[in-house]
This record gives sequence, structure tokens and C-alpha cells, in this order.
Amino acid sequence: MKIGIIGLGWLGLPLAKSLLDKGHHVIGTTRSRSVGLSHERFSHVLFDPLLKKQSSSGYFSDLDILILAFTPSRTDEKAYAKDCVRLLDFISPNCKVIQLSSSSVYPERNGTFNESDYPAGSVKTNSIGYAELAISSMLRDRLTVVRLSGLVGPKRYPVTSMAKSGKTYQAFDPVNLIHLEDAIGLIEHVIQNKLWNKTLNGCSTEHPFKGQFYTDMASKLGIDPPLFEDQKRSERIISNRYSLELGYKYIYPDPNDFPVA
Repeated sequence: MKIGIIGLGWLGLPLAKSLLDKGHHVIGTTRSRSVGLSHERFSHVLFDPLLKKQSSSGYFSDLDILILAFTPSRTDEKAYAKDCVRLLDFISPNCKVIQLSSSSVYPERNGTFNESDYPAGSVKTNSIGYAELAISSMLRDRLTVVRLSGLVGPKRYPVTSMAKSGKTYQAFDPVNLIHLEDAIGLIEHVIQNKLWNKTLNGCSTEHPFKGQFYTDMASKLGIDPPLFEDQKRSERIISNRYSLELGYKYIYPDPNDFPVA
């Protein structure tokens, strides 16, 4: 298949490499001059993520799948939705779309959050939620939304910024995380099994407490742990049950088993 990835960043680039290894033709965009990837089935288009150069937009006219893997603007809440909608002008009516969304769309309160309770476009709490609403109303059964929890993997360990922040965190808040390998695996599972017109969470099955988990990770990295207190306890859980029902088997169902480079 011919697959486009808008945003060859921390997730998009290794995803492109994995898709190439599986025999797909990949076209990717980046703001960088080089992504360090050379392959006969890889086309690297150098421009901003919005395909403002019309000469570049033609690369995407015959895609089978478009993956939206670029990050939202931090200054304009509606800009990301507008960007996503604009990109749809460059694909064919038969092209399927995977939006890499975030579990941050769910309300910030205690509870177990399932996709059936909050289908795509039903939650508008942030820029990603607005984008879900905008493109789900346009694409309907051509769209699958993958709501990824906190991403962890090479050169991306949240504990490093937590330790530097000087903030105090709640020790008994559960973590909602997914390893890079599972994020890629879940996206490829959607593609391989043609799981369209779906909304699914990507999150490890287990939810260890922040205090224990990040203290252990800090020890593995050889850094001082963040500060923790146990005054309050959250029970906000992102459920991955639907992804399991759809047949995905997590490589790291327990974040305690995440490898640390």
C-alpha cells in the first residue's frame, strides 16, 4: 500500500521505517532537512506539515492511507483542526485516514474511560478533540482515531522533565502510558486488519502508581527521582479493552517492563 505520514517526528519516523520493512511505500513530510532514512520505497517531501506548496501536494493524491502524526499548535486551540481539514483536500475520496489522537481528550476526573462512551468527535476539551470533531464529520467510515496515552521510549522518558520541574506529584495517581513499540504496533494492526470507522485507545493494560513507577525509572536512568506526596489519590484510568478485543497483543502490557536505554 501507499501510505502518507504527515510528521516524521519521534513517532512518525520509526513508524515509517517499520512500514517500509513490511513492504509498504511510504511518503512522509518533515520540517527537517534530513530524517536519516534512505529506502527505495520512501519519498521524503521537505516542507511544512500543511502542504502549502501546491507542487508538493500532488504526492498525496493517490494514497491508500494518510496518517496524521504531526503535533498541534500550542498557541491556537482551533489551528490543529483547521490544519487536519486542509490536508484532506489533497487525498482521494477513497483514501483512509488514521488520526493519531491523545487520551488527553477525556475529561480530567476520576473514572475509567472507554471509547464507546466517548466516540470520535464527542469530546472537545482541547485542540485534538476539536480536530476529531472536524474530521470525523467529514470522513465518517474512512477514519480511524487512535487515542494514544503518554508515549514512552528512546529519548522520551517523562521522569526526566518531572525531576527537573521541582514540582511535587501525587504518588498514588495511576499512570496511563504506552511504549513506542506498541504505538507503532497498534497503528500497523489497524492497517493490516482494515479496522476503519473505529475509535480506540492505545494504552498499556497495567497502571502502576506514579510514585513507584517513576522512582524506579529514575533509578534505571541514574537520575534523582521526582518529588512525591500521598495526600490525594486519583483513579483516572484509560482502558485498552477495545484494542484487545480487536486482536492487538501488547508487547509491554505492564509499564514496569518498559526497556530503558
